[in-house]
Amino acid sequence: MKRFLRIIILAGLPFIFKAQTGLTFDGNNTFNGQPLLNTTVTVVESGKVIETVATGSGSAFKLNLPFGKNYSIYFANPKGQKMFMDFVMDNIPDKAQKIKMTYAFDVPFFPKDALTFDTTQFKHPFHKVIFNGKDKMVDDTIYMKQFIAKVYIKKKEEKEPVVVEPKTTKWTNLAGKFSYGNKEKLPVRNKKVNLINGNGAVVKTTSTNKYGNFIFTGVDLNEAKKIEIDFKKEFTNQNVSIELTNSKGEAICTNNVVNNKAECQSSASNKVIEKLIDPRFTYKISAKLIQENDKKISFYRNKQVLLLNNKNTIVRKAKTNAFGSFVFTDLKPGQTYMLGVEKMDVEAGMKINLYTNADHLIAPVDSSCVSRFVRRFSAESNSLFNELLIDESQLRMDVSGKLYGDNMNNPLGDLKILLLNDKFETIDTTTTDGFGRFLFKYLPFSKDYSFTTLDDKESLLDAINNILVYNAEDEMVKIVSNFKGRRFKYNPLDADKARLMEIYADDPWLALLSTEIKGSKAKVTVINEDILFESSKFDLLPEAKITLEKIVLVLTLAPNLKLELSAHTDSNGDDASNQKLSQQRAKAAVDFIIGHGIEAGRIIAKGYGETKITNHCKNGVYCTDDEHAPNRRIEFKILRN
Repeated sequence: MKRFLRIIILAGLPFIFKAQTGLTFDGNNTFNGQPLLNTTVTVVESGKVIETVATGSGSAFKLNLPFGKNYSIYFANPKGQKMFMDFVMDNIPDKAQKIKMTYAFDVPFFPKDALTFDTTQFKHPFHKVIFNGKDKMVDDTIYMKQFIAKVYIKKKEEKEPVVVEPKTTKWTNLAGKFSYGNKEKLPVRNKKVNLINGNGAVVKTTSTNKYGNFIFTGVDLNEAKKIEIDFKKEFTNQNVSIELTNSKGEAICTNNVVNNKAECQSSASNKVIEKLIDPRFTYKISAKLIQENDKKISFYRNKQVLLLNNKNTIVRKAKTNAFGSFVFTDLKPGQTYMLGVEKMDVEAGMKINLYTNADHLIAPVDSSCVSRFVRRFSAESNSLFNELLIDESQLRMDVSGKLYGDNMNNPLGDLKILLLNDKFETIDTTTTDGFGRFLFKYLPFSKDYSFTTLDDKESLLDAINNILVYNAEDEMVKIVSNFKGRRFKYNPLDADKARLMEIYADDPWLALLSTEIKGSKAKVTVINEDILFESSKFDLLPEAKITLEKIVLVLTLAPNLKLELSAHTDSNGDDASNQKLSQQRAKAAVDFIIGHGIEAGRIIAKGYGETKITNHCKNGVYCTDDEHAPNRRIEFKILRN
């Protein structure tokens, strides 16, 4: 039954019902793991139809089922078997009926296949939901297993079966990245990728994300011989080269696009498929939370964000930074998660929206789950998840803690510590203070690191048997045995690393704010921002205003800074028009900043049109839209008094 119960995004629900005391049923119709549209959902109680919902162009629906009764929910769609499920709710005690309950479920439609299924079984419910005796409605897993055992028709064995040598199935995941084979190595974004077997048939399909990455899960290596990327009709007689790398960054194939397709096939000399194997591949996501209403915008700063699984269980926690940004790592492909915030942490009268770190709106966090607002998403190729993804190169980390000798009354101060990578190369060095505290700040993210001291002989450690490692919150992480005459070494486990480090998205404004507080000696800093405008217009979009709010905060907290703002366009269009348009866009951004309390004398606006192209995409040169994109930018030159 597992293959029918994979939960996907419950977003954009087309039907909303007035809340009542009872169970909220968030449902989503699927067929072969994909959303199923145009389904009729009928609620029956005591033999009477009490409600009918038609999903139309959507696949999701929402029902409110009052407590104290039993219900049968019927599902009808031309593509699948007509069926129903039961909700047993007449045994819920009065005390439990005061609890707001929510039940989310993907309705898996069975094919109309009389050879595979015993269709007579559908006169019984295919699924049952029961009260757990405490505080929620749960799946009746025993009934579910019994139904599955009955509904599938077992094939009869032949009298003289043919003996065939069994082929060992090797299930694994394949992960890789497609890039253009030019100097910039730009990612091939949002393109269809096919996995092809030895007969030339497509066995699996996925898409590249905004970083050019793709993953195939549950691959049978016997059925995987070739990877193909499909550009549809994007290229016409253009000499375009494509490079395939694996998840370790190793280049394994380079090929030209022919008939809008490029392929990489395994051979005796280059085992492409084998080099893509990565059963431990996981995703990293980052975004920011913004509180908004018609009059106000504010960052959801220094507050907790929850990562929950599809059973509403908290998997991980993170804390937002000054701009409302957060990070979660190690998300498993194909799993369903929810991002959640506590309702009590959201300002009254404000809605909370999810934005990219580049300040583009992703979706509202508006689904209500007990005392939280949540947004459901699936860790696989889809538009919502694609916006949440972050590349490892964009992550930074702080590693901090405290060291004690034998007990907490003996902090190890003035001890020089080295942070090493997985090749035992030094990443950074620091020295503990008088309280034994150490801090490695603003380092490139790495899952593999270890600690050691500088010298083989440390007189400070000679009389110590054990070194106690604590995190910044004074929680013990590890007791490391110390041996006289040997260098102190500590290779933390993954669980230890999570307690010693803070991971965050690299944000030049956050880094600037940090250096200004400490006192920067640099005279000029240049920051590029992807502030988008509608074609040929200079009106500020809502996403642009979020970015400019961030700049207002930095200028407010660092009053010694001045700003030179310059707008740039790509080479598409007339040169003179681009020049004028860039000046208008620069002025619109400056007017917003001044309107939010920053003195006009601290800001200068300039428009450069297409005079400062950053790559080869000048007039008369063919470029893809991905190659043009870096030239459509606004630069902020930070000037210090």
